[in-house]
Amino acid sequence: MKETNKAKKINKLFITALNSGVFPGASFAFSKWEKGAYKRETSCYGYAQLEPDKKELRINSVFDLASLTKALTTVPLLLILLKDYKINIKTELQDIYPSIPSDKAQITIGQLLSHSSGLPAHKEYYIDLVKLPNKKRKKQFLTTIFKEVLVAVPGEKCIYSDLGFMFLGCIIEEVTGTSLAKLANNSLYTPLGLADDLFYPPFKSKENLKYVSTEKCLWKKVMLNGEVHDDNCRAMGGVAGHAGLFGTLHGVLSMCEQFLDQWKGRGEHPAYSKELLQRILEPVGNSGWTMGFDIVSESESSSGSYFSKTSVGHLGFTGTSFWIDPVRECIIVLLSNRVHPTRENWKIKEFRPVFHDLLMKELMGIQEVSPSLRSDKR
Repeated sequence: MKETNKAKKINKLFITALNSGVFPGASFAFSKWEKGAYKRETSCYGYAQLEPDKKELRINSVFDLASLTKALTTVPLLLILLKDYKINIKTELQDIYPSIPSDKAQITIGQLLSHSSGLPAHKEYYIDLVKLPNKKRKKQFLTTIFKEVLVAVPGEKCIYSDLGFMFLGCIIEEVTGTSLAKLANNSLYTPLGLADDLFYPPFKSKENLKYVSTEKCLWKKVMLNGEVHDDNCRAMGGVAGHAGLFGTLHGVLSMCEQFLDQWKGRGEHPAYSKELLQRILEPVGNSGWTMGFDIVSESESSSGSYFSKTSVGHLGFTGTSFWIDPVRECIIVLLSNRVHPTRENWKIKEFRPVFHDLLMKELMGIQEVSPSLRSDKR
């Protein structure tokens, strides 16, 4: 950012965060639709890696996006299948997997998307998966999740679930006969010119890419760089519906701008319609989600105090996030490596709302506190 008074305040916030150990490094982007175009501000701070040696963070560094995969890959891929009538929101699991146990037979695509399937939030499947040859792991995952004990009656309770989106990733591959990595590249990112900015690493050569490091692999005991941090996803080969996507600041921001353009009715994606995306972005009942995105509620929001009630976003475990406000027509992306060198660092929870408030004040010029806040679910 140019060294203005606004930039000085933002730079000071990040320098304080670095000195306080919120994260080793972070990049942010702010984008506002103004006079027929997006006006952007971007910057980066700190290090892409501290251990085993220091590497400076660059504006084009590639981050492990963690759960942003759900919103940036899995949801739009499902929109393609909805557009092509291969499935619909009410499609039941028994329609795709006839042998699935009866307690899960009537779980729908919509329930998986809105975290109301009754599946648990998370299970450490990787412990058993890594004991198997790579080719057998995805099949074993399906066998295991078929037997998983539900923690709620499908459709009656919302529980944020990685397992549900892992299941959705398998469903997409089952219906299309193609891997998520290839589908995402060919159908989502290449048409937007983002194939070098959003991708699953197993689908791409590591040559000349500036990956941001996360944490040591629990079973290989080496620092993860260009390999997904999520243990279940890594055990499944680095490609899944809940995690595995990597990207640059430009890539995440560009995809969010694409979403906002479609949401506002001024743009289309070649692979799916804006009407389908608009439907997906509607809140589901009294839950804290749309189908695949977080929404704003009434207290302690990671998005701070100024995002409108209709805003959507998502958080990633590695320290990533985005928020899109269709009323103010602005986007804020934060990418960090807060899990490096250890995941036992939760200082980012306090940083996020302060960061979002400062950007909304300094770059949007907002002074009044909005009553629309939300509490994070993880």
